[in-house]
Amino acid sequence: MKKSLSKLRNTLYVSCNILELLMAFVVLIAIIIAGFSLGDAFLTFWHDCFSNEAFLTFVGSVFNILIGIEFLKMLCQPSEDTVLEVLMFLVARHMIIEPSTVYENLVTIISIGLIFAIKKYFNFPSKKGSGDMFSNTESEEQKEESL
Repeated sequence: MKKSLSKLRNTLYVSCNILELLMAFVVLIAIIIAGFSLGDAFLTFWHDCFSNEAFLTFVGSVFNILIGIEFLKMLCQPSEDTVLEVLMFLVARHMIIEPSTVYENLVTIISIGLIFAIKKYFNFPSKKGSGDMFSNTESEEQKEESL
C-alpha cells in the first residue's frame, strides 16, 4: 500500500513538472507574439515621438515583455531570486507606467526597498555567475576578508 501511494505521488509530481514546462512553452510563444507586436508600438511612438502617451505605451509594451521573460525564467528555474526579480519588474512597471499619487509612489519605493532587504537579510543562496541583479558576485574569501 505504501509503495503504491509513493508511486502515485511520484507520478503526480512528474506530471506536474511536465505541465509546468508545457505552460512555460505557452508563455514563450506568447512572449514571441508580444515581441512582434512591439513593432507597432514602436512605429506609433516614432510617428508621434513628442507625445508622452505614445512613449508610455511603447515602454509599457517593453515592460510587459520583460515581465513575461522573467515569469518564464521563474517557471523554468523557480527560486527566490527569480520570484523577487518578477516582483521588482512588476513594481517598477507600476511606478513608471501607471499614473500614481505621491503616496502610491512612496509605497512603491518602500516595496522596492523591502525586496532588496528581503534578499540581503534572508540571505538566499544565489547561483554564481548568473549575472542577474540579485546575484552575489562576491566570493566567500572576500566576505571573510571584509569581516
